[in-house]
Amino acid sequence: MELILAIVVLLVIVVLMGLKIVPQAENYVVTRLGAYHRTLDAGVNVIVPILDKVHSKVPVNDQVLNDISLEVVSADNVVFGCQLLVVYRIENPEAAVFRVNNIDSLVIGLVQSLVRSELGKVELDQVQSDRGSLNVALLEALEDAGQTYGIRISRSEITDVRLNETTQKAMAEVLAAERERRAAITRAEGLRRAAELNADGELYEAQRRADAIRAIAEANAEANRMIAASLEGENAREALTFQTARMQVEALEGLSKSDNAKLIMLPGGPSNAFREAAAILKDI
Repeated sequence: MELILAIVVLLVIVVLMGLKIVPQAENYVVTRLGAYHRTLDAGVNVIVPILDKVHSKVPVNDQVLNDISLEVVSADNVVFGCQLLVVYRIENPEAAVFRVNNIDSLVIGLVQSLVRSELGKVELDQVQSDRGSLNVALLEALEDAGQTYGIRISRSEITDVRLNETTQKAMAEVLAAERERRAAITRAEGLRRAAELNADGELYEAQRRADAIRAIAEANAEANRMIAASLEGENAREALTFQTARMQVEALEGLSKSDNAKLIMLPGGPSNAFREAAAILKDI
């Protein structure tokens, strides 16, 4: 009876030893006699006691590395420090366990190497202004490198860029010079636009004056034609002479009303114009 009880207890112990409950966020890597045998997924699993052994408990949820720091030399030979955040997941537990002894160290090394390579191709201004495209390029490079070791890097971002005091001072001077250049361009464009508007105004005024002179000339010509048409053919010459004399009289009147008129130079024979106009009116 005692033997049977001992056998039952032994069987229970063996079953319990072979029963493995794997948490949701982990996989168990099992070896048999020292060699890789299989990977246990989340849930209840059974292994062969003594022959099988849980070699490693591998987390399969996202792992975050947010303290990766390194010094980088940009394409324009500026030395700066940057802070990186990397999120990765182990997709092949056996490869992650047996191909590398420390997965975090591997990821950090890959990130540092590829970041130096990618950021060394661009200038510092692009690193600060176009982090989005740089993050995409880094992620693509890291994905290819991680597949060999059974990991998938799902996110890689440059979270901070640190500049030394000398570089900050130089960049401040560059920004000040750039602002001054833009201000000078803005002032020059304003002056040019003002000159263009002034020239347009003068041109418009000159065109209006020319239109007014043209209108007056056309009106006088039309008046002359109407006067000539209303008279007999032999009197047309006298009508035109009268119209010319009238224009001379109006011109002299305008000159005499000017505020600055001190001395008026009369054209030759102004009095004749009055006499000719009077004679024409008398004949008519």
